[in-house]
Amino acid sequence: MDLSSIIRKMGHSLVEIRVRALKSILCKLDLSLISVHDIVQEKMLFVYLLEWFNFPEVPMKEEALELLLTLSKHPSAAQMLRDVGAVDFLTQLSPNVEPSLRAVIDGTLDQLFHLPELLPSRVVVYSHGPRSTSSKGDSCFIPLYYIEHESVRCLKFSVFPWLTLTNTDRHILSSNENSLGSSNPNLVRTTCELLCDVIMQDFPAEIFLQRPGIVKSLLSLLRLGPGKEESGYIYLSALSCLRQLCVGLRRRLRFHQDPSFYSVKQDPVSQNSSFYTQEVLGTQRSGASSPGSECSPRPSLVGRTSQRARGDGQDGDAASNSGSSHRSGGAVQAPRQMAHSPAGVAHVELPDLGVEDVLELQLRQLTLAQFTVASMECAIPLLKTGLHAFHRVLELLCDAVLLLGDSVCELVWDDRSLAGMELKEKLQTCMELLGDILSYHHSCSVDIPNNSLVHHRIAYIGAAIFTIKLLQTILPPEKASNNLPENTATALFHLCLDTSLGSLLPSMQETAVAYLEQVNSDSHEIYKRVTRAALWMESTCIFLREAQAEGEKNWLELVELADQAIDGLPFHQHLPIIKECVHICSYLWKFEQPSPLLQTESQKLLLKLLAHPLLPVKTETYECTLNLVKDCLGIQNATRQEPGACTGVSFLLHHRVLYEISTFGLQDSVNALAKDILLFLLKGRLMMTASAWDRFNEALYPVMPILQGYASTEESLGNCVLLISDMSDMARDSVFPSTAKLKAALRLLFTKLPAVRIAAVQQFLPHLTGSDDSNTARPKLDQQMIASLPNLFCLKNPLDITLDTSKKSVLKVESVEKLFSILYSDMVDITLKRSAAEQLSVVLQGEISVKAIFIVRFDCLLEPCVCILRKLVYADPSLRHSLAQRQLLLLTLFVFNLSSRYNVPFQAASHHAVSPYCCVLVPSSDLQTLNPAYQALQVAWNTAWHSGIDNLLQEFHPDLKLSETQVLWLKAVHLPTALQDCIQAIVTASGHSSVASALSRLSIYLLIDRLAFPHIPTYRCRETLHSLSWQAAVTRFLQVRPACVEDERLLVGIIAFLNAYFTRIHTEFAADSEDKDLRWVLELLLNQDAVSLLNLLLGVETQTSTQSTGEHQEVKNHVSQRLQRELTHFFNTLLRCLSHTTDRLCLALAGPFESQLAVRLLQSLRVSDAPRFYGLPSLERTLQGMISMTAQPGWSSHCPDLEPSSLCLKYLSGLLEVISSFYVEWGGNSLSFMGKGVTKNAVICLLHLSHEMMSENKDKWSLGNEAAAEEASSSQLGLAWLIPLWVDRDQEVRFASLSLGAALSSMPSGCQALCASCQNISGGLWGTLLNILLDQQESSMVRREAAFILQNLLVMPMPANAEEAKDSHWQHPCVRDEVSGVSLVGLPALQALLYHCQYFQHVALSASSCYCGRYTFYIQPRVGSHCGPRLQESASSDCFPKFVCMLSLVTFFPPKPKQSFKIKSFLDIGPTLFAACPVVHSVCLFVAVLCHKICDSPFPFSDAGTRDVVCMCWVDMFMLLATLVKRDGSAAHPSVCAALGRHWRAFAAKLGRGGGIIVNLGLSCVLAGLIDTCVEQLKQTHTQLHLESVRPGKASHRKKVIKLTVEILRSALYCSDECKVVATDAHLTQALNALWPWLLLDDATMEAVLELLCVYTANCTTACSSLCGSGPGLVPGSKSSSTSSLMHSVMKLASALAPDNSIIQNLAFSLLANLVMSRDCRCLLQKNNFLQAFLSVPVPKAAGVKATSVSSGWSLLGLWLRLLASLSFTEDGQESILRLTGALELLADLAPHRRHALLTLQNLCFCPANKSHVIANDKAMKVLLSCLESKVMETRCMGASAIWALLHNNQRVQTHTHPSTKTFILVLLWLVFEFMVDPWQMKSSACLIVCL
Repeated sequence: MDLSSIIRKMGHSLVEIRVRALKSILCKLDLSLISVHDIVQEKMLFVYLLEWFNFPEVPMKEEALELLLTLSKHPSAAQMLRDVGAVDFLTQLSPNVEPSLRAVIDGTLDQLFHLPELLPSRVVVYSHGPRSTSSKGDSCFIPLYYIEHESVRCLKFSVFPWLTLTNTDRHILSSNENSLGSSNPNLVRTTCELLCDVIMQDFPAEIFLQRPGIVKSLLSLLRLGPGKEESGYIYLSALSCLRQLCVGLRRRLRFHQDPSFYSVKQDPVSQNSSFYTQEVLGTQRSGASSPGSECSPRPSLVGRTSQRARGDGQDGDAASNSGSSHRSGGAVQAPRQMAHSPAGVAHVELPDLGVEDVLELQLRQLTLAQFTVASMECAIPLLKTGLHAFHRVLELLCDAVLLLGDSVCELVWDDRSLAGMELKEKLQTCMELLGDILSYHHSCSVDIPNNSLVHHRIAYIGAAIFTIKLLQTILPPEKASNNLPENTATALFHLCLDTSLGSLLPSMQETAVAYLEQVNSDSHEIYKRVTRAALWMESTCIFLREAQAEGEKNWLELVELADQAIDGLPFHQHLPIIKECVHICSYLWKFEQPSPLLQTESQKLLLKLLAHPLLPVKTETYECTLNLVKDCLGIQNATRQEPGACTGVSFLLHHRVLYEISTFGLQDSVNALAKDILLFLLKGRLMMTASAWDRFNEALYPVMPILQGYASTEESLGNCVLLISDMSDMARDSVFPSTAKLKAALRLLFTKLPAVRIAAVQQFLPHLTGSDDSNTARPKLDQQMIASLPNLFCLKNPLDITLDTSKKSVLKVESVEKLFSILYSDMVDITLKRSAAEQLSVVLQGEISVKAIFIVRFDCLLEPCVCILRKLVYADPSLRHSLAQRQLLLLTLFVFNLSSRYNVPFQAASHHAVSPYCCVLVPSSDLQTLNPAYQALQVAWNTAWHSGIDNLLQEFHPDLKLSETQVLWLKAVHLPTALQDCIQAIVTASGHSSVASALSRLSIYLLIDRLAFPHIPTYRCRETLHSLSWQAAVTRFLQVRPACVEDERLLVGIIAFLNAYFTRIHTEFAADSEDKDLRWVLELLLNQDAVSLLNLLLGVETQTSTQSTGEHQEVKNHVSQRLQRELTHFFNTLLRCLSHTTDRLCLALAGPFESQLAVRLLQSLRVSDAPRFYGLPSLERTLQGMISMTAQPGWSSHCPDLEPSSLCLKYLSGLLEVISSFYVEWGGNSLSFMGKGVTKNAVICLLHLSHEMMSENKDKWSLGNEAAAEEASSSQLGLAWLIPLWVDRDQEVRFASLSLGAALSSMPSGCQALCASCQNISGGLWGTLLNILLDQQESSMVRREAAFILQNLLVMPMPANAEEAKDSHWQHPCVRDEVSGVSLVGLPALQALLYHCQYFQHVALSASSCYCGRYTFYIQPRVGSHCGPRLQESASSDCFPKFVCMLSLVTFFPPKPKQSFKIKSFLDIGPTLFAACPVVHSVCLFVAVLCHKICDSPFPFSDAGTRDVVCMCWVDMFMLLATLVKRDGSAAHPSVCAALGRHWRAFAAKLGRGGGIIVNLGLSCVLAGLIDTCVEQLKQTHTQLHLESVRPGKASHRKKVIKLTVEILRSALYCSDECKVVATDAHLTQALNALWPWLLLDDATMEAVLELLCVYTANCTTACSSLCGSGPGLVPGSKSSSTSSLMHSVMKLASALAPDNSIIQNLAFSLLANLVMSRDCRCLLQKNNFLQAFLSVPVPKAAGVKATSVSSGWSLLGLWLRLLASLSFTEDGQESILRLTGALELLADLAPHRRHALLTLQNLCFCPANKSHVIANDKAMKVLLSCLESKVMETRCMGASAIWALLHNNQRVQTHTHPSTKTFILVLLWLVFEFMVDPWQMKSSACLIVCL
């Protein structure tokens, strides 16, 4: 069964049809004709069931809610209800229905809260404002613009508030939409221009999203793309439209986010469709005005009506005729007939809006995010077009991405709703398209012309920057891996490797790297390797430049660079760096006392090169080293007689270097070079100095075993090695010890060469036979023995001589010692010794440790002794190493038993298999084969080699040469070069196309700067151009008039470039004392000899053929329109620049430029010459230019032909003519948006004009009849056009028109004219303004301007009574009671008006609902404020309403410095306030709300300007309170206390930090008598407490009053000596003393009183004296008892037993610390023996433990110490302390751990009478001296200060401090030195020097 028709009728406007439809559905359900399953998918059913309660009449409420409950039990229906926003709707509906129905709603909500797992959909449903659910008055107020499903979490901003259109507006939009779909390209282009120039200026931008037909047509034009014919450029017009729409949407978005324009007032015609029909039909049937319509806030307009053809945009709304208005002859109706609240306005006369399905339209509208993503999706493919089109597309994308950031958040990637998933898919599509674009421009063919290559490069950079901007806006890096398309990730990889992009925008490339790291770890690793290689290349080039540079060098940095350069050798293979490295190493080792660090680092560098894995590198290193050795040790140096030449090889004379050369160099392919190096060194003894030769031999010794492997009798190197161990001539070479040579000779016996072994035997044979001692001389060996020596170590069957340690010895140490004594004894026979030796050798096989002392030298004992020695050296390694250095022992062992062969029982050391200095090469082959990486390395090397790309490359590795294409690409991104090329192209251009192409490139560079923000490029385009002479290149095009269409088109491009150049982002607006560019363009514009661009505003007459075709004429008109548009934008930009410059010449030229521009704009304002609709584009542009121009102060004062007043009057006449033509003649009160832009701009121009006229003639100016006397039609207009604008549909129009009214009302004539113009309006001027001011739904900016007008009206001298009214010329306001016939004029009428409209209640309501936070917008002073001196000078004392109006401004809006209220004004207005308002409570009610807002508002500590404003507001607030109390203290005091009491504590804390306002506040309190009143209130409270003492229950209220009163007094007395004097004169002390018994009963009140007394006595001796009963605060004639003073009470309170951390006891001691500053109080303390209690204060046992901050601040001991510290500041106080027996010792015990005790002890040292007592106390002196060694600076200074005081003028101190005087002086000197080292402590140092 089809239920759609029945469901649709449920939303019908007629209640009967709705009821029948609902009953039909219910009956079908009851009869089972349909089931719930049949209707759960009907979404509109749920919508209409909810909308059921938004109609004026709501029958069958229970049935509708029951049906909702039934449906909500079905899961699909519940989901549907949640999607349409039923939860929010029903939640707000529940409080407005009967209790029985709330249970049904609660049940429905309970069902809806069972959410499913997946929330699939998001649907936007709008309610349509407040409606009454029944005629009985129970209303359901649901002020929702839209209800959005909470599951869509990704949208920051969804849709704008709905705007309903009139028939005319709908017709205009429909006509333009149809034209965009035309097949005629000229019509489409014309329509786009009309949209840009007119429609989008008039209609709010959100209209095009709410009715997206035009947007969809424009997007379809983008999809068509470029074509081959002229029609192919239509998409450019669509681009312009979409870009302007983006700009408009951002402006509207900011407007709706501006708190100042926030308004809950719905659009005047955004009502429910059923309401439209009823109200409109009723309005049309009613021909006469109803009483309700007479008080409508939208007055009708007196103007002309004209019959015109409808549909062209000039006609008024259909059926919107201006009815006759009721005139009252200057008096208005009684106030009782006025609306008492903004909600009481009557129905508005509406035009025929027709019947629209608003709900369906709202469901089809585009969200801001949908529009933005769709625009980008259609525009991105156009980035493949030509350079000019690319620039236009990139501009659109730049604006679109800003909108995207405002509308969509990063949650879009996790949003599971349909809307979120759709946006996610679209965004991924956009990113994929961008990946294709980047790949297209990056992989372009190199065979195309150079211009095309440059175009692709620029396009690639622009697209890349936009891509990164888009990613940063919407995609967090951590979510990129799952959401970034693959081709985009590849494009990001190429971006990261683009070195030129990194040089232009380093931070942006870092952003791309962050995304790449998340997306592709392999690509990121390649990027890191390329980056590292590029860094090494850069280090290489820097190293070469620094090494070859002259002058001093940073050698450590140079060595580090060399090390990095070596790491990069696999990539650049630039071998000349090796020679530089070798020479640096040589140089650093030449000095006699070189740097150890430099030697170590340079040696590492050399070893790295010698052991480098790359053979070319190693070969080059050895060659450079060999060449250096030849230069230093060559035979040519023998004749030079330069002994220092050999120092060049010092870097080789190290065992590590020789080890590397000997071990690995001799074995590698560089062995020939290594041999030559070693030969030069080994044979270079004669060329070296003695020290050098010694160092060489020392370095050679460790590597001798390696070199001996190359010993030979045939080669030179082998012979040199043999000579090292030659021992034949010891006298000739004593460098090597004989032991080392013997070892070397023995070592040669292990070589394979027999000749070498024979030579080795000959070398050590003399040692075997010869000896200096005859007793040890050996007999000569026979020849057979000598012949066997070379083969001594040639083994066939080796024997194992490893010791057997498996068995444990059973012998004792004593037995072994006996055997040893037999062996050692000289008396024992040799045979017995041999037996003992043999037994010892057997014994040593065990584990007994025997220390060898000597070796017995007898042949028969040799074998057993050697056996013993073998076992000893095997068991003891230290013994083995020590014996190895004994030559005789080696020889003995060698000759022992040569027939035996042994395996050596240890592992011999050997050299490394691989050089320990060999580095591991970074893989480089894959990078060189990967084209992007290889190109990046090419660019990196060449850029580093030349420090940029300014010069062509000369010498480098052949594989790293740049191609011509790469050079072009680099130059296209290097801004200085690229911009210079563009300028050169303009200078040398031979045709228009070349200039246009260069201008497009320049514009793109400027756009890239804007797009890259906030990233800061290396070269800013504007700054770079500023350094180039670009002005001369374009000047020639600006000094001639265009002669043809091509000239005009070229001029358009030049002006567009200038506009982009002078348009700056907000961060670039910096005050520049010299702006050459701006100076140049101003001089060019004002040059009388050349054709000025100002003249082109009037149009360009080109020399064309009179027989030109229509198509050519259209092209000409199109280009002319573009020129006019660009000129207007350019002049607006220049005006904006002039408002920020500080260049004096520019400011001097600004005046003539503004005046000439004003004349040209006035000439362009030709409304009467262009009555057709198509004259609107020019008019719109002209008015926009006028807005910018008239906003400049003094724009009319530099015109040579006209006086400022004449020029202003001409402007006034022209603007009034615009208002008359486009507002009055169109019906005035038109609800159509068509022409709204003209009206708004004209009103803003008039507002600016009013300020200019005020500045030129402050005494007389007006916008009334006399100002427009030039035109007959205008002379009859008056101000009738202004008042309807106050209630216009557009908020900005209302604000601007009210501001204009405020300017008018600043003059008495303006006030008269305004009142005269409102005579035909119900309520008159005052009623209209009060309606606006008290409209709680209106925005604050609009209400503020209404308040300004009222404020200015209040300045007029109003008659105070009927008698004064007779003689007064100002008869306003005038109120007449129609019942009694009584008329009131002046102040009585205003009183009655305010009373009946409940003014104070409305202001209190506004104050309670205003925003308390801080706006994020910068608050600037109001330009041309209405509250000028003229108004203040004319203010009179009879201005109570002005005072209250000012207070309302404080509540509504942030106050501004120029609008601050002075104290005198409040005092003058105070009496009038209460004379006019007898009921003080109503004022206090308002004050209470105001106090709430001020006290609870956050204090702006950071912003100095705002802080001063808020402080001034506080001062004014308390002045009002003071005035209230002064006027009627008894009546106002409870109200003031109640107002302040709720928030006083929070405000008092804030007040303490507020700082600057305290003094002003205190002074205000003094002047107003607030302190006297508060003290008097305390006295009255005491009297009342006495009377109520029989009823104790009543005292609680009085105590609250006391507490509030003393808190107010405390803040008033804070830091105010004047206030303290007033409090003393008012006998504050006596009042508190009288209340003391009651204060003891309440701790909270006592705490407040003690805090007051602490503030009162601070730095005020008079107040302190008054507490002890001896000051001037005593009542004259009173007899104060010495024991009844307030100080006695405080002492009792302090000495009483109290719990730990008692606040009252703490405050009592704090008060006493203040009081002891008074001599009278100190005497009172001494007389009462109060200080004696200090000795009985319990001291913690662990006195050595440092007390915590809590215990030191709150414990009783801490309180006493603080009191004694304060007391010790006076001499008599110090004497009082020392009189206490044991006090000094107690202080000395506490001083190391208690700061106040140490401070007291320090102060005691300053009194001459006390010095002897302190010096005599050893404990005190030890404490003071120990302070000098403390780690705490303050403690050291206190100790030094105390000892200095004791030393000063005291001779007796020498005998006591003599033992410590030296220590003291040394410590003091050390302190002074430490202070002088630290610059922050120079002041303390100076003090210590004086002390010393």
